[in-house]
Amino acid sequence: MVRWVKRLAAVCNGILVFALFYHGHTRVAIIGGLLNLAWVVDEWFPSDIRRFLGPWALVINTAFLAYGILSGGPSVLALFLAGSSLLAWNTGLFLERWSDGPLTIQYQYLRRVGTLIALGLLAGFSAVTLHGRFVLAFLPVFFLMLAAGFLWLRIISKVLKNRNPG
Repeated sequence: MVRWVKRLAAVCNGILVFALFYHGHTRVAIIGGLLNLAWVVDEWFPSDIRRFLGPWALVINTAFLAYGILSGGPSVLALFLAGSSLLAWNTGLFLERWSDGPLTIQYQYLRRVGTLIALGLLAGFSAVTLHGRFVLAFLPVFFLMLAAGFLWLRIISKVLKNRNPG
């Protein structure tokens, strides 16, 4: 189940990158689409390439969406590209660590990741909606995001410490 979600998210990445850059930047659209389609079939590649492809596809998708927004592309497409890239990368990590997990664990994992992706998309939609209503200074927003990142890492580390081995 997780494998198909990863494939579907990678296909959506390819379509969204292509849609983001189709007008005016067709070369970038083709390169991004091909990279994400390679991410769909990464299980056929050797393990060294597979470990290299997932994180770099996420980084390249992030760079593409930043470039797309800066070049005047629609923010909503970039928002969905960010969400689907994170979903494909995260499910790839799950498959790398536990490729044949029980179906109940896979459903539980997908529910939790889906909830986090949905919260992130809702936060992104609120940012897109509020865009232009008032101006936020860079430095306070940067420190707020940095504090949120530290809080998130603290929550994750507590969960990992409290986890029962076995």
